[in-house]
Amino acid sequence: MSAMRGKVLANKVGGLRLACKAGRAAVRSRGLESTRTTAMSRRQRNAARVWAAASGGEEGVDMENIEVVEAAAEEEEHGSASDLEEVIYSLDKSASVASLMSVIEQKFADQLDPAFMDDGVDGEDYEKHAENMRNKVKSLGMEERLIEVRRVTKVVKGGNILSFRAIVAVGNKKGKIAVGVGKGKEVMPATTKAVAEALRDVVEFPLAKNDSIPHTTVGSATSASVILKPAGEGTGVIAGGATRTVLELAGVENVLSKQLGSDSLLNNARATVNALAKLRSPVQVAQLRGKTVRQLFGLDDVTKKVDTIDVSAERLQELIQSCDTKTQTEIGEGLEFLKEKGFEPEAAEAQVNAI
Repeated sequence: MSAMRGKVLANKVGGLRLACKAGRAAVRSRGLESTRTTAMSRRQRNAARVWAAASGGEEGVDMENIEVVEAAAEEEEHGSASDLEEVIYSLDKSASVASLMSVIEQKFADQLDPAFMDDGVDGEDYEKHAENMRNKVKSLGMEERLIEVRRVTKVVKGGNILSFRAIVAVGNKKGKIAVGVGKGKEVMPATTKAVAEALRDVVEFPLAKNDSIPHTTVGSATSASVILKPAGEGTGVIAGGATRTVLELAGVENVLSKQLGSDSLLNNARATVNALAKLRSPVQVAQLRGKTVRQLFGLDDVTKKVDTIDVSAERLQELIQSCDTKTQTEIGEGLEFLKEKGFEPEAAEAQVNAI
C-alpha cells in the first residue's frame, strides 16, 4: 500500500515538474517580473527533490509534511505563483505554446511588458500607428473604404482565440486600386494592417474617355469570377457588394458587371482587382499586335506599311513642316530627347507612311 501511494505521489510530482518547466519558459518568453522566475526556479528544485525521494521510496521522508510545508511557504512568499500554476494546470499538457501565451496574457495582462505585445500594432500605441497610416494614404492621394469586418475564432486545445478580420479597399479614383486583408485583436489594428497590405500591392489600369473600361475583361480569385463590360455615358456602375466598392474607388463610373461562383466578399473583391489588372489601352494592344491604333479600329488599311528611309536634316524639316501641329509637337519632343541622349538630328531616320 505504501509503495502504491508513493508511486501515485511520484506521478503527481512529476506532472508538477513538467508544468513548472513550461511555466518558467512562458515567464521568460513574455517578460514577467524577475521574482516570478525566481519563484518558479525554487518550485522546480523542490519538485525535483520530492521526485527523487519518491522514486527511492518513502524511507526517511515525510511525504505529507513536505507537501504541506513547501506549499505553505511558497504561498506566503509568492502568492501569485499559485495563480500561474492554476493557469498551467487548466491547460492540457499537449496544448500549443500559442494557447498557453494567450491564457497567460489574459490572466496577467496588467503585469506584462508592453514591449512584448504583438508586433507594435496591437500594443498601446496602435492608435498612433493607425493615424500615421491614414496620413500616408492621404499623402498618396488615395482613399480607403472598409468592405467587411468579421469576428473570427481560432479553436485550440487551450481554448478559443478571438480576433477580427478586416477587408479594406484603397484607390485614387483615377485608375489605381488595391485590396488588403488584416487581422488583429481589435478592429482598428486589423484595418490598419489591411491598409498597409493594400498599399504594398497597388494595381494600375487604363480608363476610357467616358470613365469606363477599354474592353471586356474577366477576373477570378479561387472559386469567384467577375465579368466586366464597358458601358456608355450615363450608365453608372451596375454592380453590387464588394465589386461595386472596388469599381467606385478605382474611378470606373460606367460599367456592367456580373459575379459568378462564390459570393465571398473577399474573393469577389480580389476577382474584380484581377479583372482590372488585365485591362490594356488601345496603344498597348496595337504595339503588341504590330499595328497602328487606326488600323486596330479599322480606320486604315491593314496592308498599309511603314517604310524607314535615310534623309538629310533639310529633308527632315520639310517632312516635319508637312505634318499637322500635334504631330510636329511630338516629333519636336522626340528630337529633344535624342539631343539629351547625345544623338544629333543629322542623318536621322524618319518614318514616312508609304501610300
